Amino acid sequence: MMSNLLQELIAEILIRLPVKSVVRFLCVSKEWYALITSSYFIKMHLKFSIETNRDRTLILNEEDFAPASHYFSAVQFSSKHNRFGKTVEIYQPLLNWVVSDYCDGLVCLHKGHEKQDVAIWNPLVRKYRRFPFEPIEEPSGLSDVRFSHLAFGYDPHNDDYKVLRVIEFYMEDMIGMEFEVKVCSMRSPTWKKIDEQWPNMVICCWKSVALNGDVYWLVADRDGQHRMSLLAFNLATEKFRLYGTPVPLENYLSTFLDVLGGLLCCIVHDYTFCDVYLMKKYGVESSWTRIFKIEKNVLCRDFEYFRTLMFSTNGKKVLLEEHPECGRTNLIWYDIEKKRCYRVKNRSFPYVFKVAICIGSLLLLDGDNLIDPTQKENKRKRKRN
Repeated sequence: MMSNLLQELIAEILIRLPVKSVVRFLCVSKEWYALITSSYFIKMHLKFSIETNRDRTLILNEEDFAPASHYFSAVQFSSKHNRFGKTVEIYQPLLNWVVSDYCDGLVCLHKGHEKQDVAIWNPLVRKYRRFPFEPIEEPSGLSDVRFSHLAFGYDPHNDDYKVLRVIEFYMEDMIGMEFEVKVCSMRSPTWKKIDEQWPNMVICCWKSVALNGDVYWLVADRDGQHRMSLLAFNLATEKFRLYGTPVPLENYLSTFLDVLGGLLCCIVHDYTFCDVYLMKKYGVESSWTRIFKIEKNVLCRDFEYFRTLMFSTNGKKVLLEEHPECGRTNLIWYDIEKKRCYRVKNRSFPYVFKVAICIGSLLLLDGDNLIDPTQKENKRKRKRN
Protein backbone atom coordinates (compact mmCIF):
# COMPACT_ATOMS: atom_id res chain seq x y z
CA MET A 1 0.00 0.00 0.00
CA MET A 2 1.26 3.48 -0.87
CA SER A 3 1.47 6.07 1.89
CA ASN A 4 -0.71 9.14 1.46
CA LEU A 5 2.35 11.33 0.97
CA LEU A 6 3.76 9.08 -1.74
CA GLN A 7 0.37 8.86 -3.48
CA GLU A 8 0.05 12.66 -3.48
CA LEU A 9 3.54 12.98 -4.93
CA ILE A 10 2.80 10.47 -7.70
CA ALA A 11 -0.48 12.23 -8.47
CA GLU A 12 1.32 15.60 -8.77
CA ILE A 13 3.77 14.09 -11.25
CA LEU A 14 1.16 12.23 -13.32
CA ILE A 15 -1.13 15.26 -13.57
CA ARG A 16 1.63 17.01 -15.52
CA LEU A 17 1.97 14.24 -18.09
CA PRO A 18 0.10 14.09 -21.44
CA VAL A 19 -2.82 11.69 -21.84
CA LYS A 20 -0.90 9.10 -23.84
CA SER A 21 1.72 8.74 -21.10
CA VAL A 22 -0.79 8.59 -18.25
CA VAL A 23 -2.82 5.85 -19.97
CA ARG A 24 0.32 3.68 -20.17
CA PHE A 25 0.65 3.81 -16.38
CA LEU A 26 -2.77 2.24 -15.82
CA CYS A 27 -1.16 -1.21 -15.78
CA VAL A 28 1.64 -0.40 -13.30
CA SER A 29 -0.34 -1.55 -10.25
CA LYS A 30 -3.83 -1.66 -8.78
CA GLU A 31 -3.01 1.44 -6.73
CA TRP A 32 -1.95 3.40 -9.81
CA TYR A 33 -5.04 2.22 -11.71
CA ALA A 34 -7.33 3.34 -8.86
CA LEU A 35 -5.55 6.70 -8.68
CA ILE A 36 -5.66 7.45 -12.42
CA THR A 37 -9.32 6.41 -12.83
CA SER A 38 -10.51 8.35 -9.77
CA SER A 39 -12.80 11.30 -10.50
CA TYR A 40 -10.53 13.61 -8.47
CA PHE A 41 -7.45 12.81 -10.54
CA ILE A 42 -9.35 13.05 -13.86
CA LYS A 43 -10.67 16.51 -12.89
CA MET A 44 -7.25 17.76 -11.78
CA HIS A 45 -5.61 16.42 -14.95
CA LEU A 46 -8.26 18.16 -17.09
CA LYS A 47 -7.84 21.42 -15.14
CA PHE A 48 -4.08 21.34 -15.77
CA SER A 49 -4.67 20.63 -19.49
CA ILE A 50 -6.99 23.64 -19.81
CA GLU A 51 -4.59 25.94 -17.97
CA THR A 52 -1.54 24.89 -19.99
CA ASN A 53 -3.11 24.16 -23.41
CA ARG A 54 -1.64 20.67 -23.19
CA ASP A 55 -2.44 18.03 -25.81
CA ARG A 56 -4.30 20.61 -27.91
CA THR A 57 -5.46 18.54 -30.89
CA LEU A 58 -7.65 19.37 -33.86
CA ILE A 59 -10.00 16.59 -34.98
CA LEU A 60 -10.77 17.11 -38.67
CA ASN A 61 -14.08 15.62 -39.78
CA GLU A 62 -14.32 15.36 -43.56
CA GLU A 63 -17.64 16.49 -45.01
CA ASP A 64 -20.00 13.95 -46.59
CA PHE A 65 -19.26 15.20 -50.10
CA ALA A 66 -15.51 14.92 -49.60
CA PRO A 67 -13.66 11.74 -50.67
CA ALA A 68 -15.09 8.80 -48.75
CA SER A 69 -13.06 7.80 -45.72
CA HIS A 70 -13.62 5.69 -42.64
CA TYR A 71 -11.13 7.83 -40.74
CA PHE A 72 -11.08 11.18 -39.07
CA SER A 73 -7.82 13.08 -39.02
CA ALA A 74 -6.02 14.43 -35.97
CA VAL A 75 -3.39 17.15 -35.96
CA GLN A 76 -1.53 18.30 -32.87
CA PHE A 77 -1.02 21.98 -32.16
CA SER A 78 2.17 23.28 -30.55
CA SER A 79 1.18 26.25 -28.38
CA LYS A 80 4.87 27.09 -27.95
CA HIS A 81 5.42 27.69 -31.67
CA ASN A 82 1.80 28.23 -32.85
CA ARG A 83 2.33 25.43 -35.36
CA PHE A 84 0.40 22.39 -36.51
CA GLY A 85 1.92 18.98 -37.00
CA LYS A 86 1.18 16.51 -39.74
CA THR A 87 -2.33 15.04 -39.76
CA VAL A 88 -2.71 11.44 -38.66
CA GLU A 89 -5.70 9.33 -39.62
CA ILE A 90 -7.61 8.03 -36.60
CA TYR A 91 -10.37 5.47 -36.71
CA GLN A 92 -13.74 6.73 -35.56
CA PRO A 93 -15.77 4.52 -33.22
CA LEU A 94 -18.84 4.35 -35.50
CA LEU A 95 -18.74 4.47 -39.29
CA ASN A 96 -20.37 7.34 -41.18
CA TRP A 97 -21.04 9.39 -38.04
CA VAL A 98 -20.18 13.10 -37.94
CA VAL A 99 -19.08 15.62 -35.33
CA SER A 100 -21.90 17.52 -33.69
CA ASP A 101 -20.07 19.38 -30.89
CA TYR A 102 -17.19 19.07 -28.43
CA CYS A 103 -16.37 19.88 -24.79
CA ASP A 104 -13.42 19.17 -22.44
CA GLY A 105 -11.74 16.71 -24.80
CA LEU A 106 -14.99 14.87 -25.55
CA VAL A 107 -16.57 14.87 -29.01
CA CYS A 108 -20.31 14.44 -29.54
CA LEU A 109 -21.12 12.41 -32.67
CA HIS A 110 -24.42 11.79 -34.45
CA LYS A 111 -25.72 9.79 -37.38
CA GLY A 112 -28.36 10.99 -39.82
CA HIS A 113 -29.90 14.43 -40.21
CA GLU A 114 -32.61 13.66 -37.60
CA LYS A 115 -29.96 12.86 -34.97
CA GLN A 116 -31.69 9.88 -33.40
CA ASP A 117 -28.32 8.13 -32.88
CA VAL A 118 -25.83 9.91 -30.59
CA ALA A 119 -22.47 8.93 -29.08
CA ILE A 120 -19.71 10.56 -27.01
CA TRP A 121 -16.09 9.92 -27.98
CA ASN A 122 -12.70 10.71 -26.45
CA PRO A 123 -10.25 10.47 -29.37
CA LEU A 124 -7.14 10.71 -27.19
CA VAL A 125 -7.97 7.72 -24.96
CA ARG A 126 -9.75 5.88 -27.83
CA LYS A 127 -12.95 5.27 -25.86
CA TYR A 128 -16.58 6.02 -26.61
CA ARG A 129 -20.10 5.59 -25.27
CA ARG A 130 -23.19 5.24 -27.40
CA PHE A 131 -26.48 6.64 -26.11
CA PRO A 132 -29.76 4.74 -26.57
CA PHE A 133 -31.48 5.21 -29.94
CA GLU A 134 -34.21 7.79 -29.49
CA PRO A 135 -36.89 7.89 -32.22
CA ILE A 136 -38.80 11.06 -33.02
CA GLU A 137 -42.48 10.99 -32.08
CA GLU A 138 -44.29 13.38 -34.36
CA PRO A 139 -47.26 15.24 -32.82
CA SER A 140 -50.58 14.98 -34.64
CA GLY A 141 -51.70 17.72 -37.03
CA LEU A 142 -48.19 18.64 -38.13
CA SER A 143 -46.45 18.41 -41.50
CA ASP A 144 -43.57 16.07 -42.30
CA VAL A 145 -41.14 18.99 -42.16
CA ARG A 146 -38.94 18.99 -39.07
CA PHE A 147 -35.44 19.99 -38.07
CA SER A 148 -33.19 18.46 -35.41
CA HIS A 149 -30.57 20.34 -33.39
CA LEU A 150 -28.03 18.84 -30.97
CA ALA A 151 -26.15 20.57 -28.16
CA PHE A 152 -23.48 19.13 -25.87
CA GLY A 153 -22.10 20.61 -22.68
CA TYR A 154 -21.00 20.18 -19.07
CA ASP A 155 -23.33 20.57 -16.09
CA PRO A 156 -21.01 21.64 -13.22
CA HIS A 157 -23.82 21.48 -10.63
CA ASN A 158 -24.31 17.73 -11.21
CA ASP A 159 -20.80 17.02 -12.55
CA ASP A 160 -22.28 15.50 -15.70
CA TYR A 161 -21.93 15.83 -19.47
CA LYS A 162 -25.25 16.15 -21.25
CA VAL A 163 -26.63 16.04 -24.79
CA LEU A 164 -29.67 18.16 -25.62
CA ARG A 165 -31.83 17.38 -28.67
CA VAL A 166 -34.24 20.02 -29.95
CA ILE A 167 -36.79 19.14 -32.66
CA GLU A 168 -38.66 21.83 -34.60
CA PHE A 169 -42.03 20.53 -35.86
CA TYR A 170 -43.80 22.66 -38.46
CA MET A 171 -47.58 22.95 -38.85
CA GLU A 172 -49.32 22.16 -42.14
CA ASP A 173 -49.41 25.88 -42.97
CA MET A 174 -45.60 26.00 -42.48
CA ILE A 175 -46.06 29.05 -40.23
CA GLY A 176 -46.87 27.62 -36.82
CA MET A 177 -44.47 25.24 -35.10
CA GLU A 178 -43.90 23.19 -31.98
CA PHE A 179 -40.69 22.25 -30.19
CA GLU A 180 -39.65 19.08 -28.39
CA VAL A 181 -36.62 19.17 -26.09
CA LYS A 182 -35.01 16.02 -24.69
CA VAL A 183 -31.84 15.49 -22.66
CA CYS A 184 -29.56 12.50 -22.09
CA SER A 185 -26.45 12.40 -19.92
CA MET A 186 -23.38 10.26 -19.31
CA ARG A 187 -24.47 9.57 -15.73
CA SER A 188 -28.09 8.81 -16.67
CA PRO A 189 -28.00 7.48 -20.24
CA THR A 190 -31.74 7.59 -20.85
CA TRP A 191 -33.57 10.26 -22.83
CA LYS A 192 -35.88 12.51 -20.81
CA LYS A 193 -38.37 15.04 -22.15
CA ILE A 194 -37.99 18.55 -20.72
CA ASP A 195 -41.17 19.94 -19.17
CA GLU A 196 -40.14 23.58 -19.60
CA GLN A 197 -41.83 25.03 -22.69
CA TRP A 198 -39.71 26.43 -25.48
CA PRO A 199 -40.26 30.24 -25.67
CA ASN A 200 -42.21 31.73 -28.56
CA MET A 201 -39.02 32.12 -30.58
CA VAL A 202 -37.48 30.63 -33.73
CA ILE A 203 -33.89 29.40 -34.03
CA CYS A 204 -31.87 31.67 -36.32
CA CYS A 205 -28.55 29.81 -36.27
CA TRP A 206 -27.98 26.08 -36.68
CA LYS A 207 -25.02 26.07 -34.27
CA SER A 208 -25.49 26.15 -30.50
CA VAL A 209 -22.69 26.62 -27.96
CA ALA A 210 -22.27 25.49 -24.35
CA LEU A 211 -20.53 27.47 -21.62
CA ASN A 212 -20.62 27.49 -17.80
CA GLY A 213 -23.48 25.01 -17.57
CA ASP A 214 -25.70 26.73 -20.14
CA VAL A 215 -26.49 25.97 -23.78
CA TYR A 216 -27.12 28.94 -26.09
CA TRP A 217 -28.96 29.54 -29.39
CA LEU A 218 -29.48 32.67 -31.44
CA VAL A 219 -33.25 33.19 -31.69
CA ALA A 220 -35.77 35.80 -32.85
CA ASP A 221 -39.45 36.57 -32.32
CA ARG A 222 -41.72 34.75 -34.74
CA ASP A 223 -43.17 38.04 -35.96
CA GLY A 224 -39.69 39.27 -36.85
CA GLN A 225 -40.16 42.66 -35.18
CA HIS A 226 -37.28 42.70 -32.71
CA ARG A 227 -33.51 42.24 -32.50
CA MET A 228 -32.00 38.80 -32.23
CA SER A 229 -31.84 37.35 -28.74
CA LEU A 230 -29.68 34.79 -26.99
CA LEU A 231 -31.68 31.89 -25.59
CA ALA A 232 -29.96 30.09 -22.72
CA PHE A 233 -30.95 26.69 -21.33
CA ASN A 234 -29.46 25.78 -17.96
CA LEU A 235 -28.43 22.11 -17.88
CA ALA A 236 -28.96 21.88 -14.11
CA THR A 237 -32.25 23.72 -13.56
CA GLU A 238 -33.59 22.88 -17.06
CA LYS A 239 -34.98 26.42 -17.38
CA PHE A 240 -34.78 28.90 -20.28
CA ARG A 241 -33.62 32.51 -20.11
CA LEU A 242 -33.30 35.25 -22.75
CA TYR A 243 -30.44 37.72 -23.19
CA GLY A 244 -29.96 40.60 -25.60
CA THR A 245 -27.36 40.61 -28.38
CA PRO A 246 -25.57 43.29 -30.41
CA VAL A 247 -26.99 41.86 -33.65
CA PRO A 248 -29.57 43.73 -35.78
CA LEU A 249 -32.42 41.52 -36.94
CA GLU A 250 -31.54 42.01 -40.62
CA ASN A 251 -28.30 40.07 -40.01
CA TYR A 252 -29.96 36.99 -38.55
CA LEU A 253 -29.25 34.78 -41.58
CA SER A 254 -25.52 35.41 -41.38
CA THR A 255 -24.76 35.40 -37.65
CA PHE A 256 -23.12 32.60 -35.72
CA LEU A 257 -22.29 31.76 -32.11
CA ASP A 258 -19.00 30.39 -30.82
CA VAL A 259 -16.86 30.26 -27.69
CA LEU A 260 -13.54 32.09 -27.92
CA GLY A 261 -11.08 32.36 -25.06
CA GLY A 262 -13.67 31.02 -22.62
CA LEU A 263 -16.20 33.74 -23.53
CA LEU A 264 -19.36 33.80 -25.60
CA CYS A 265 -18.59 34.97 -29.12
CA CYS A 266 -20.98 36.39 -31.72
CA ILE A 267 -19.86 36.62 -35.39
CA VAL A 268 -21.87 38.94 -37.64
CA HIS A 269 -21.32 38.61 -41.40
CA ASP A 270 -22.10 41.48 -43.71
CA TYR A 271 -21.48 41.87 -47.45
CA THR A 272 -18.13 43.59 -47.01
CA PHE A 273 -16.99 42.84 -43.45
CA CYS A 274 -17.40 40.61 -40.40
CA ASP A 275 -17.74 41.86 -36.82
CA VAL A 276 -16.67 39.65 -33.92
CA TYR A 277 -18.12 40.38 -30.45
CA LEU A 278 -17.33 38.88 -27.03
CA MET A 279 -19.54 38.95 -23.93
CA LYS A 280 -16.82 40.14 -21.54
CA LYS A 281 -18.90 39.57 -18.38
CA TYR A 282 -20.82 36.32 -18.33
CA GLY A 283 -24.58 36.87 -18.47
CA VAL A 284 -24.29 40.69 -18.66
CA GLU A 285 -25.90 42.00 -21.85
CA SER A 286 -24.15 45.37 -21.69
CA SER A 287 -20.73 43.69 -21.75
CA TRP A 288 -20.91 42.73 -25.46
CA THR A 289 -17.74 44.22 -26.97
CA ARG A 290 -16.51 44.17 -30.56
CA ILE A 291 -12.95 42.87 -30.38
CA PHE A 292 -12.14 43.05 -34.08
CA LYS A 293 -13.54 43.62 -37.54
CA ILE A 294 -12.42 41.73 -40.65
CA GLU A 295 -12.78 43.40 -44.02
CA LYS A 296 -13.66 40.68 -46.51
CA ASN A 297 -11.08 41.92 -49.01
CA VAL A 298 -8.41 41.02 -46.44
CA LEU A 299 -9.22 37.36 -47.02
CA CYS A 300 -8.84 37.83 -50.80
CA ARG A 301 -11.81 35.58 -51.57
CA ASP A 302 -15.51 35.17 -50.99
CA PHE A 303 -16.53 32.86 -48.19
CA GLU A 304 -19.84 31.59 -46.87
CA TYR A 305 -18.92 31.93 -43.20
CA PHE A 306 -16.08 31.36 -40.75
CA ARG A 307 -15.76 30.12 -37.18
CA THR A 308 -13.47 31.39 -34.46
CA LEU A 309 -11.54 28.44 -33.03
CA MET A 310 -8.96 29.78 -30.57
CA PHE A 311 -6.49 32.54 -29.74
CA SER A 312 -2.77 32.17 -30.34
CA THR A 313 -0.54 31.73 -27.30
CA ASN A 314 0.13 35.48 -27.03
CA GLY A 315 -3.53 36.37 -27.70
CA LYS A 316 -2.66 38.60 -30.67
CA LYS A 317 -4.01 36.25 -33.32
CA VAL A 318 -7.19 34.22 -33.66
CA LEU A 319 -7.51 30.98 -35.61
CA LEU A 320 -10.40 30.96 -38.08
CA GLU A 321 -12.04 28.01 -39.82
CA GLU A 322 -12.99 29.43 -43.21
CA HIS A 323 -15.74 27.88 -45.32
CA PRO A 324 -15.66 29.32 -48.85
CA GLU A 325 -18.72 29.40 -51.09
CA CYS A 326 -17.02 26.70 -53.11
CA GLY A 327 -13.70 24.96 -52.78
CA ARG A 328 -11.61 23.70 -49.90
CA THR A 329 -11.76 24.54 -46.21
CA ASN A 330 -8.93 26.69 -44.84
CA LEU A 331 -7.53 27.44 -41.42
CA ILE A 332 -6.43 31.07 -41.15
CA TRP A 333 -4.55 33.05 -38.52
CA TYR A 334 -5.94 36.59 -38.28
CA ASP A 335 -3.58 39.14 -36.74
CA ILE A 336 -5.83 41.46 -34.73
CA GLU A 337 -3.31 44.32 -34.49
CA LYS A 338 -1.97 44.22 -38.06
CA LYS A 339 -5.37 43.28 -39.55
CA ARG A 340 -3.79 40.68 -41.78
CA CYS A 341 -4.59 37.05 -42.53
CA TYR A 342 -2.15 34.16 -42.85
CA ARG A 343 -3.38 30.88 -44.25
CA VAL A 344 -2.17 27.75 -42.42
CA LYS A 345 -0.21 25.78 -45.01
CA ASN A 346 -0.48 22.08 -44.35
CA ARG A 347 -0.70 19.70 -47.30
CA SER A 348 -1.88 16.87 -45.06
CA PHE A 349 -5.22 18.59 -44.31
CA PRO A 350 -8.33 17.05 -45.94
CA TYR A 351 -10.00 19.02 -48.74
CA VAL A 352 -13.29 19.89 -46.97
CA PHE A 353 -13.66 19.44 -43.23
CA LYS A 354 -15.01 20.72 -39.93
CA VAL A 355 -12.92 21.11 -36.80
CA ALA A 356 -13.43 19.83 -33.25
CA ILE A 357 -10.82 21.02 -30.75
CA CYS A 358 -9.73 18.52 -28.11
CA ILE A 359 -7.53 19.01 -25.07
CA GLY A 360 -5.82 16.41 -22.89
CA SER A 361 -8.65 14.64 -21.07
CA LEU A 362 -9.02 11.29 -19.31
CA LEU A 363 -12.81 11.43 -19.35
CA LEU A 364 -14.53 8.25 -20.57
CA LEU A 365 -11.74 5.92 -19.43
CA ASP A 366 -14.56 3.56 -18.47
CA GLY A 367 -16.10 3.74 -21.94
CA ASP A 368 -16.15 1.14 -24.70
CA ASN A 369 -12.86 0.36 -26.41
CA LEU A 370 -12.27 1.61 -29.90
CA ILE A 371 -10.49 -0.95 -32.08
CA ASP A 372 -8.95 -0.03 -35.41
CA PRO A 373 -9.95 -2.64 -38.03
CA THR A 374 -6.39 -2.62 -39.39
CA GLN A 375 -5.20 -3.79 -35.98
CA LYS A 376 -7.79 -6.59 -36.08
CA GLU A 377 -6.48 -7.67 -39.47
CA ASN A 378 -2.87 -7.63 -38.24
CA LYS A 379 -3.86 -9.82 -35.28
CA ARG A 380 -5.54 -12.30 -37.64
CA LYS A 381 -2.42 -12.45 -39.80
CA ARG A 382 -0.20 -13.10 -36.76
CA LYS A 383 -2.48 -15.94 -35.63
CA ARG A 384 -2.37 -17.52 -39.09
CA ASN A 385 1.43 -17.42 -39.05
